[in-house]
This record gives sequence, structure tokens and C-alpha cells, in this order.
Amino acid sequence: MAMLAPFQPATPAMIVGHGSDDESLPLELGEPFALLGGDRLGPDGIPFLVMHEHQPEFLAWVRRRCAAMLAAERPWFGGGSLILGGVPGAGRTHAARWLARVAGVPHAVLNLTDPVIAANIAASGEIGEAMGASPVTIAMATARCANPVVTVLGADRVGDDVLAGFQAMVDPARCRRWREDRLGIDVDLGEVTWILQRDLQRAVPSWVAPDADAIALRTIPSGTDHVLALSICLEAMGDIDVDPRRGTCSWDQISEHLPRHSYHSAKSLYADMIDALRGCLRPTDRRSDPEPF
Repeated sequence: MAMLAPFQPATPAMIVGHGSDDESLPLELGEPFALLGGDRLGPDGIPFLVMHEHQPEFLAWVRRRCAAMLAAERPWFGGGSLILGGVPGAGRTHAARWLARVAGVPHAVLNLTDPVIAANIAASGEIGEAMGASPVTIAMATARCANPVVTVLGADRVGDDVLAGFQAMVDPARCRRWREDRLGIDVDLGEVTWILQRDLQRAVPSWVAPDADAIALRTIPSGTDHVLALSICLEAMGDIDVDPRRGTCSWDQISEHLPRHSYHSAKSLYADMIDALRGCLRPTDRRSDPEPF
């Protein structure tokens, strides 16, 4: 008697690229891209794995977003927009990168202070001479995923011309057909999670993302025996292709290779964690170029 294969729920997907004719779109943007994270929305999934008990406001936001997606019967992770404040070194980029990793979606950085990116966004839909495709579109196409997490840098620093162009990317009424000038097509950004960083001394104008939630990260805890250090360790392991399940090195070994006993920034802890892991590994176990923090 033939055995039935186990039931596998279908992964939701959507087409993100929209052209003006029947020709195939660049970067396969006319093909279905997956909407990921739906298998991890419950309390033992993304909210548990994000490991940010030291940042209770951020963790509460993640829980609310997962619950909202479940309530709306949208089986993927979608965070809308979040303005994430905090002192330098509080771990804003780590929070976004780690959230993306545990949700199983790509992470991209949109730096509005980059002159090329700023010029492209400010003129989007008006001048078809963009010098490059958006990092958001590239991330979606590379991973074939329609709901990346995007860290936005500089929204508290750039002028209104750039912010007006960026607003079209996050505005629910316009983001479904955002003009990707370099590719000559419209891109659906409606399922992107936007995390806009800001310093505590600066503000993101309220008109840019009026529906965004806003929280501020606390300073990182002292010492290294806390959940932040563990999540950064796991992030660093992923960046240099170390499987924590292999037991290649223990936490005690890693701690012995850390040059400091306390840190004032997540960035410095990440850098030392990379070095500590390399010190614990054989040369054949490590990759030379980790993704920048």
C-alpha cells in the first residue's frame, strides 16, 4: 500500500514587481516571492527566539506584531514601521538583524545619508536616471522573499526632499507601487518591516511615518553573562558559518577569549565575539569575511 507523504502547508507568496508590458521583469521580480515567518508567529517562535528580555519594550513590540499577524490570518511576519531610538551602542542594528534572522527573512540597510541612495529616493518616480537599484529591492530579489526587515539609517538627519521620497516607500497608500527607477518598474513594498533608527537627541518628523510605533532601547547590561551576549554570540556564529548545535566551542571557552568583562556598546561586543569565536575554532572551521555588523 502506498504511503501518503506528510502534509506540508504551502508557503504564502506574492509578486512584487509590476511592469508596463508582458516582458519578463529584471531580477525575476515578476515571479512569486515567499512571505516567510508564519510558522514562527506563536509565543514559542519569534517572540521567544528574539531573546531581548533586556529590552522589554522591543520584545513587547515583537509580540504585538506577531499577535496582530495571527489575528489578521496573515501567516507571515510583518512588522509595519518602528522608530527605534536609543543611545549609540544600544544595539539597534543588532535588534533588527536578529529579528530578521529568527523570522527567517533577509535584512537590508537603507542608508538615507548615502548621497547616491538619497538622490535616487528623492527623485524616485520623477527622474528615470537612478544610479542603482534600491538595497531593499536587491535584498528581496536575492532571497526571493517579499517581507524583509529593513534598517533605515539617517531618517533623523536628512532633509525633507529625501524624507518625502522615503515616505512613498512606507506610506500604505503608495508603497504597493513604489517606482524603482533604475529597473523601470514598480515594486510592492507593502510587506516590508521598516525599522527607522534615531538618536535620542534627534527626531524623525512625524509626517514621515505617522503610523509607526516608537520605542527607545535601554543601555546594554553590564558584564557578559546575559541574554544580549548570547544573542550576539549566535548572530556572530551565523555570520561565520558556525553551527551552535555542533558544540565546536562552549560558552566558557568563548568567554575566556573575550578581552573585556563588560561592554558599553553592542557593536564592540559583536566585534570581540567574532574574534573570540575565531580563537576557539580550528582554521578550517571559520570563514574569512563575516557580514559587517
